[in-house]
Amino acid sequence: MSNELQFSLAPMAGYTDLPFRRICRRFGLHYAYTALIDAGALTHGNRENSLILARGEEEPWLAVQLLGSIPEDIRVSAGLLQAMDFDAVDFNMGCPVRKVMQRQAGAALMRNPDNALTCLKILRDSTDKPVTVKTRILSETDPEPTVRFCEALAGVGIDGLTIHGRLAGKVYSGPVAYSVIKAVREALKIPVCANGGIFSRADALQLAAETGCQRLMVARGAIGNPWIFQELQAEEYTPPSHQEICEVMHEHLRQMRDFYGEELAMVIGRKIVQSYLVGRGYRRSLRHQAVQICSWQDFQEFHRQVAEEGPRMI
Repeated sequence: MSNELQFSLAPMAGYTDLPFRRICRRFGLHYAYTALIDAGALTHGNRENSLILARGEEEPWLAVQLLGSIPEDIRVSAGLLQAMDFDAVDFNMGCPVRKVMQRQAGAALMRNPDNALTCLKILRDSTDKPVTVKTRILSETDPEPTVRFCEALAGVGIDGLTIHGRLAGKVYSGPVAYSVIKAVREALKIPVCANGGIFSRADALQLAAETGCQRLMVARGAIGNPWIFQELQAEEYTPPSHQEICEVMHEHLRQMRDFYGEELAMVIGRKIVQSYLVGRGYRRSLRHQAVQICSWQDFQEFHRQVAEEGPRMI
């Protein structure tokens, strides 16, 4: 069954930039999404746009994820994205972050289906690229509200749907509502991708078995663990050695330095460095030292210390 599964890397703000995608592709990732880009920021101009929208020449498949709730911003931004090199445009109706929902965007659109459908129709009519939607569930126990909402989305003519099996209010905590995702998959004639709770091959196989979805999206399980895409596609898998963790972490930060410039890369890179060390037996105090990294020289010294010390025996 696992050979039939298709895995993608979720759009995650602050993580799924070009350097991270390149690291993940090294371990077998094919389908990926940019971090979400705000339609208003794209429409009115924002210096961070070029960083979010950067695509490597070698990347095989990349979709851009668009966030917004103002129809005119959606129309203008869709026109701008039409001229860019992306394989699809994914519309975000699932982001649970408070500042996003306060602007009536992301998961808040699920509670305002009229505007959700208006924005989606404008997007669909403004590009000839495939259009997909990423959303969440509306009830953990009753599939019907989520099914009705997703059927309305499908009626606009979208090409696919990704559904995170948790309520917006639960953010990323609690069990994934397999039965709701399954009901959506059974109700729709378009491809449905299941999202939520994949941190291992066993998690992925369970999500596929419980929902019947052959398309699965990996999010937090890939942070600090690009090897997950190797694990997902192999019946036998050996976790990375200490040496490999150090090598990949160093390469990741080097790519970030080249992409962002040293100063910004080291600020963003602190959480990236920590993510490689969490849960692998490295001293907690060593992980805390990562917040002191301000320069490439700082990182080089930190990396040397990590490499020499290694993880403690667990």
